[in-house]
Amino acid sequence: MTPRKQIDCVLLTNEMINEYYEDLTADEADFILDLYEVINRLVYNGYPVTLVRLAFELGVSTEELSDHLSVILIILNKVEQEYAEVRQGFD
Repeated sequence: MTPRKQIDCVLLTNEMINEYYEDLTADEADFILDLYEVINRLVYNGYPVTLVRLAFELGVSTEELSDHLSVILIILNKVEQEYAEVRQGFD
């Protein structure tokens, strides 16, 4: 790799990291925790996790939730993975 390509790669990586990790306000952090609690409860009780259900449970619009879709998917995947591991332990 030439020095110029290395520099471009480092700059691109730094930009991606800076875009991914952004400062959260206390309200945003609380909202993410609320999302986790609702998703966890729905998965635990065997209910489907949908934007409509999350919007109802959280008292927000589905449009607002669509802005957080990537966070919702990450939380959902982690919660489902946790419960799958717990269920395997009982078998």
